[in-house]
Amino acid sequence: MNRTCRHGTRRGLRGERGFTIVETMVAIGIMAVAFLGMASVHAISSRAQALGQNEGLARFVADQQLELMRRTPVGAIGAFTGTTTVQGVTFGISRTVANVAMGRKVTVTTTWTDRFGPRSLTLTTIVSQVTNPS
Repeated sequence: MNRTCRHGTRRGLRGERGFTIVETMVAIGIMAVAFLGMASVHAISSRAQALGQNEGLARFVADQQLELMRRTPVGAIGAFTGTTTVQGVTFGISRTVANVAMGRKVTVTTTWTDRFGPRSLTLTTIVSQVTNPS
């Protein structure tokens, strides 16, 4: 019993056009490698974003401390140790003061711990009578 199509041609399984199982598996493999590559790029960019955000917040905290010292009379500038929380991240603050020829050298170190481990950022400035008259 022969089957014929509407146009009278015989259609068998070997004459069918399409993809073989091997071609399909190769295509799936290539797509899997591409998706794994994209996933690793996403993980790296997520880490960089988190590190950058926390470092920006640490700089903000340190800048606040330096600005506070710039508004304080030179004779009243002193050391400080404490903590503050900004956007859910707790930062340790260590402010040291040293006398220098031009005034006072203020160093602020902010420390924090995120999912990548402990981090720190240090900023230094000199406050003098010229930059901060009493």
